[in-house]
Amino acid sequence: MAVNESSKNGKIVINDMDIVVYDDSGIQTQIDQHQSRLNELDQKKHTHSNKATLDKIEQTGSESSIDLSKLSTHETAINDLTTLRHSHSNKPTLDRLGISSSKKLTIDGEEQVNTEYTHPESHPASMITEDEGHRFVTDVEKVYWNSKADADHSHSLSDLLDIELTPNQLTDGDILVYSQDKWTTGKQNVGGGSLRLEDYSIDEPIRYVIPLDVIELQAINSTKNSITLTWKPNFRTKDSLEYLVFVGETLVGTTTETSFEITQLTSSTEYSFRVVTRNGNSQESNGRTIVSKTQGDVVLSLRGGSDYVETPKITFDAMEIQCSLNPKVNSWSNYLIEGATSGVQIYTQHNGASYRRSGCGLYVNGRYEASTSYAVIPSGQFVTVRIEGVNETGITDRFNLFASKNNTTTMQGLLYRVRLYARNGRGDLILKSDFDFTNESTNNYVTDILNNSPALIIHGSSFIEN
Repeated sequence: MAVNESSKNGKIVINDMDIVVYDDSGIQTQIDQHQSRLNELDQKKHTHSNKATLDKIEQTGSESSIDLSKLSTHETAINDLTTLRHSHSNKPTLDRLGISSSKKLTIDGEEQVNTEYTHPESHPASMITEDEGHRFVTDVEKVYWNSKADADHSHSLSDLLDIELTPNQLTDGDILVYSQDKWTTGKQNVGGGSLRLEDYSIDEPIRYVIPLDVIELQAINSTKNSITLTWKPNFRTKDSLEYLVFVGETLVGTTTETSFEITQLTSSTEYSFRVVTRNGNSQESNGRTIVSKTQGDVVLSLRGGSDYVETPKITFDAMEIQCSLNPKVNSWSNYLIEGATSGVQIYTQHNGASYRRSGCGLYVNGRYEASTSYAVIPSGQFVTVRIEGVNETGITDRFNLFASKNNTTTMQGLLYRVRLYARNGRGDLILKSDFDFTNESTNNYVTDILNNSPALIIHGSSFIEN
């Protein structure tokens, strides 16, 4: 066989039997592709360091048949085990049971474990360490504290010596509040109620509730030898009541009415009066107290003209004037009181018998006068006139009594007493200032008996026998 040189048309192979003509360009392309793949595989070849394991996996995989449907069943069971896991909150500590390390592994099967512990009767000082919260106690201290433990202690409500009371002391509806190591009184906006301190056994049952004290206790009429008290029952009281009237600690009378005249008193003398409420079960209230003074031997006489009484600027919720009025008949110029700027005024109508008022409420001998144009104030006799702010509002002003604000018109009469009141937290009127015109003054003014307000100035006028 002879092979000729190649040409662009391929090669010719001459065989004894056949002549074959072929194109070598396709063969060359296949050779190049296989050579490129072999080079790529040669770059990616690596050696398995754990070839034996892989061989074993291959052998096991070929010999086993796995049911893949079982995988979900196993997964559910594993999840259930996760939710059922728990820990023992009271897991015993073997060390605390006095078990040696060698027996910890054999505790299962032991019938009894010795857990008894005997506390020593005494401790050596070395076992105790003093710090901020612990220290050694001496024998002297032991004896001292043991004696305190054996003492008999007894306390009662009446032993409360650290109660801070208001100047007016306790009144209806007061409450005790313990604050900053002291008992103090507080107020409640309620319709009254009694408070008193007394010893009471916790074993003794409470059978009755004490009645409520009276309200609006007033001394509306005062002479040299007598004083008349008036009051109202508490509006929350429903029972039939009896009232006990005391002068100081002496019971002077009882009544079912709401007024009481106390006689045989000494002129120009201050008295303390107390009215106690008693209900049908014979239970008694603590009592409401008022201080009043009988008239002295003289009284201030105002004759009109330049006679009047002037107040400095004062503040009050109610002003009470005890007086006897002698207005001019058929005259408009009879002023009992007029304020400088507040608009408060009380003066006679044209007939001189009835009174107009503005800027205030008016009570005559405890009776409310609703009319603003025809209020009646009796002439020529002792009366108690009380003025109050509208809708229980306070009044602040400078006033003239028995005269207009500019002193041009005046009224004749007698002036016995002037009192100023302030309301407490429940709306009750509490006496704050008291001016007595039945004791002759050597100056042209009368001072406040309670020292809460400046003096009232007397213009003209004179003291006459009472």
